[in-house]
Amino acid sequence: MGNKVTIIVGAGAVLDFEHKGIFPSVKNITDEVLKLSIQKVDGGERPLLREINDYIVGKLNQIGRSEINRYIPPQLNFESLLHVIEMCISYSSCWHKEYISWLSLPEFGTLIQPDDFLKDIQTYDYIRATYELQKSVMGIVNLYDTSFSENMTSERWYQDFWKSFSGRSNIFNLNYDNTIENSLGEYEDGFPPIKDGEEYSRFSTKNYYENKRGVSTIAHLHGQILFSEASSFSFDYSIRDMVKNRDYQTACKNRMGRQQNPSNQAKEKYVQPYIVSGSRKTEKMAFAPNNVYLSDLARKIVENNRLMVIGYSFGDLYLNEILGLGIATHGDEFKAVIIDKFPSYINSYISWFQHLTHQCNPQEYTFVSRLAKDRLFVEVGQKEFPLIVGEYGIPVVSRNGKVMMCINGFKDAVVNYKEMIQRFLGM
Repeated sequence: MGNKVTIIVGAGAVLDFEHKGIFPSVKNITDEVLKLSIQKVDGGERPLLREINDYIVGKLNQIGRSEINRYIPPQLNFESLLHVIEMCISYSSCWHKEYISWLSLPEFGTLIQPDDFLKDIQTYDYIRATYELQKSVMGIVNLYDTSFSENMTSERWYQDFWKSFSGRSNIFNLNYDNTIENSLGEYEDGFPPIKDGEEYSRFSTKNYYENKRGVSTIAHLHGQILFSEASSFSFDYSIRDMVKNRDYQTACKNRMGRQQNPSNQAKEKYVQPYIVSGSRKTEKMAFAPNNVYLSDLARKIVENNRLMVIGYSFGDLYLNEILGLGIATHGDEFKAVIIDKFPSYINSYISWFQHLTHQCNPQEYTFVSRLAKDRLFVEVGQKEFPLIVGEYGIPVVSRNGKVMMCINGFKDAVVNYKEMIQRFLGM
């Protein structure tokens, strides 16, 4: 059994930064994406992302029940919008008869036809839209990533936290930035130092797994802003494997789209993923280093009986199921700390429970319920609650001592409860 803690890092981990640029919430990123215009095949420009978004929202309003739509208005975020466009890439070639042979045609495409809105949109227009979407997302991430690296005296709470787990953590980062790397200084991500005169380094599975220095490992499961294709290919590597560039500007220069976009077994295409986004993440993680990182995640969950989840919304099925392996493998020896940000009005077990069951992702509720070994239901007259030790307070701790929840955000958890978290995990 390992003596380290497995740490999952989601988007909520950086929301407490003093952001000087665009605040990187899903809504704000989506708003920026919808402002984009793409260059069409005929040379003109078109706000295609906005048009597709508005068209789908209009359709959802027609299909959904009006009373529900009034309470929860239909909307897309940038990831769901990306998925829609990638599906259009897959099937628009069928609509426009662009396939040379039926052998490369996605069979399902023969059963669907575009409506009037989609008929005049070419496959290339969709591809340009996806590239512009990813470019916009990476640009927003680069703003706060650059600000962090240029002023290492800022966000000391964040830096000190990661340093306190240096050498004692296996970090799986769902974000695209390099703030954890810059905080730690020394880490192993499988990429050797970039040599003088070279622009990037290639991933080494051996370096990552061996970790001869015994430092913290960092795995960007969903890619990161320094990734690109290689400018030259050797037979030792897949042409789709990502390399890590010296800086963001170099990475942008090397993202040239040198090969055709990959397809899954259903012959559905998706855009070469520098960052893994959208609703087809497991397909996009088929290439190095993502595939190595994914396999190592399951390995570390089984090896380590301590888990910390920071700012992750439990929205990825593959990840949720892997996290569940820890419960099945370690039983009562498994402990987890979940750091989330609930609304400020949460001040009792009842309000906490209502938010967890009705506002959070159902998968988060399921995971907490499994850890606490209780359905967490509140019954009339109930005086004892499964996630309360003594009076209600923060952090919330289960009676069986297996799960702790900090619900006021990452910064609050670090500033006020870091030592308590470490003691709970036995670090």
